[in-house]
Amino acid sequence: AKHGFKFFYHVHGYEFQPYQNGTLFDLMMAETNPQFVNYEMDVFWVVHAGQDPVRLLDKYGKRWELLHVKGMKDSTPTGLLTGHSDVANDVPVGSGKIDYPPILRAAQKAGVKWYFIEDESPLSEKQIPESIHYLLTVKL
Repeated sequence: AKHGFKFFYHVHGYEFQPYQNGTLFDLMMAETNPQFVNYEMDVFWVVHAGQDPVRLLDKYGKRWELLHVKGMKDSTPTGLLTGHSDVANDVPVGSGKIDYPPILRAAQKAGVKWYFIEDESPLSEKQIPESIHYLLTVKL
């Protein structure tokens, strides 16, 4: 920290295993010092684990500095804590089952500083421009 480095933890979904009165993710937030540890929400993995990205952005506010955005195919199962999904389930941001306007509003309110389009699908070359177009035109 004294050299200006920041540590970020990237959420992949398995952190939402139940633990005491919350989840392992809640424990991580409680046990890490905000001066040294911040978080990167991958919206796909949060939804994949059956969690609500808006609720998490509201609950942990400024701890979220980074946000990975990608769409999720409508047929993708959720409520799974595996951190694994076929890359063919990545679709352009704004299509599929993730409702982005409320998430993006909550991210702005939380003070998210950086947004990353992530698309690991075999169609990423086609889908990334579609995601960019959506993000440039979405009404918040």
